[in-house]
Amino acid sequence: MARPSAYLQTSKHSVFYFRIRVPDTVRQLIPQTYLRRSLQTKCRRQAIVRSALILDQVQSLFSQAEGGKGVDVSVLSWKRSERPLNQSQTPVQAAPAVPEKSSPKLSTVLQQYLKAQRLDGVGEKTLGDKKSIVELLIRIVGDLPIHRYQRQQAQKFKETALQLPPRVNQKGKVPLEQLIADAETTISTTTFNNYVKYLTAFFGYAVQEEYCEKNPFDGMKVKQRVKASEGRCRFTEDDLKRLFAADVYARRDGDKPYQYWLPLLGLYTGARMNELCQLYLDDVVTINGIDCIYFREGRDDQKLKTPTSERVVPIHSKLKEAGFLQYVEQRRELGEDGMLFDLVRHKRHGYAATPSKWFARYRDKLGFKGGDEKKDFHSFRHTVADHLKQLGVAESLIGGILGHQTGGITFSRYGKDFKPEVLVSVVELITF
Repeated sequence: MARPSAYLQTSKHSVFYFRIRVPDTVRQLIPQTYLRRSLQTKCRRQAIVRSALILDQVQSLFSQAEGGKGVDVSVLSWKRSERPLNQSQTPVQAAPAVPEKSSPKLSTVLQQYLKAQRLDGVGEKTLGDKKSIVELLIRIVGDLPIHRYQRQQAQKFKETALQLPPRVNQKGKVPLEQLIADAETTISTTTFNNYVKYLTAFFGYAVQEEYCEKNPFDGMKVKQRVKASEGRCRFTEDDLKRLFAADVYARRDGDKPYQYWLPLLGLYTGARMNELCQLYLDDVVTINGIDCIYFREGRDDQKLKTPTSERVVPIHSKLKEAGFLQYVEQRRELGEDGMLFDLVRHKRHGYAATPSKWFARYRDKLGFKGGDEKKDFHSFRHTVADHLKQLGVAESLIGGILGHQTGGITFSRYGKDFKPEVLVSVVELITF
C-alpha cells in the first residue's frame, strides 16, 4: 500500500479524513466501496500519524477477509479502542506510540518563536517579556512536548500565576510554593491578562507551524469590570506641584540633565519615556518655522512601539521658556556623540533603563506609590490625553500628538500625518 498521507482527504471545514478503497477481492465480506474515518484534526502532521494507525488496522482486516474470516470494520479507529473484538477476529496489533521527538518540547519551540519574532522586528524588551512568560509557564507546568499543553495545563498556569507576587522572574530560583506563601501582594488582573496575551500569541505561532492543534490559552483572560482609562491614573495639579517643586528644579539641570528635562518633556509632549531617552540632537528640528521634536526610528538604536508612533510634535512654549532649545544648542556645541542625553543603552530596556529606575525612586520618595492609584512616568501621557479630552479636542488631533492611530480607513490609509502648524495650537492648550 501507499504511504499513510495518500489516504488523506479534507472536509469543507478543513478536518482531515482517512479514506481507502476496499479491494474487489474482499467486497463480499466488506460490502463497501470505501472505508472512511474522521481523524478529528486540522493539523496535517497529526492527521498523517493517525492515518498510519488506521492503515495498519486496515491491512490486518483486509488480510483476514482474504483468508475468508469475518471482519468488523466498525473497530477501525486511530484511537485505542477498548471494545473487545469478535471471536472471529484476529486482534490487530496497535501501532507503536509516536515518539515524543515528533513533537518538540516547549523550550525548543520558544527559541524558534523568538527567532521568528526578531525577523519581524520585535524589540528586545518585548522579546524578553515574552520569553519570561513562557519560561514561567515551564516553571509551573514543566517543559513538555508542546502538543501535551491542553486546557488542563492552561488552567493550572492560571490558578498558580494569580497567586504569585509581582516580578516573579526577578526573584531568582526561589521555589514557586515559597513565593506564594511569602507573597504580600499578588499580580493584578491586568498583569495576568498580559501573560495570557503573550502565551496566546506564542501558541498561535505553534498552531500555525503545526506543532499542536489548538491554542490552550484562547479565552483564558480574566474579565475586568473597569474601564480601560482607569488602569493608570493621571497626575493631578497638586501632584504636578510636588513633582516640579523638588530640588532638581531648584538647581536646574545639575549633573544629570535627564532628571530635569524628562518630566518636563513628558508633561508637555505626552511622549513615552523610551521615546524621549533615545532622542538625538538632530531629532530636534524646525519645520515650516516651527520648532519640533521628531519621534522616529532614524537609527538602529531607536525603536518605536508601533508604526503610528512616528510623529512630529511642536515644542511647547513652556519648554522654550525653561531653556530647552538652549540646552540643545549647548549639547551641539560640545559635540557630544549626537544624543540629547548622556545615557547608556541597555540591551533589553534601551536608553530608558537608568532614567526609569531613577523616576521610580523619585516617585516613591514623593509618596505616589501605594493605594489604588497607579502613577508612574506613563501617567504624564495619561495626563496630557485627559487634559486635552476635557477641553474638547478632537481624538484625531490628540492621536497626532501621542502617536495613536485613530479613526477609520479615511484617516489611517489616505490621510497623512498632521503638519506642525496644525498641532502647534493643540500643544499650547497643555497648560497646568
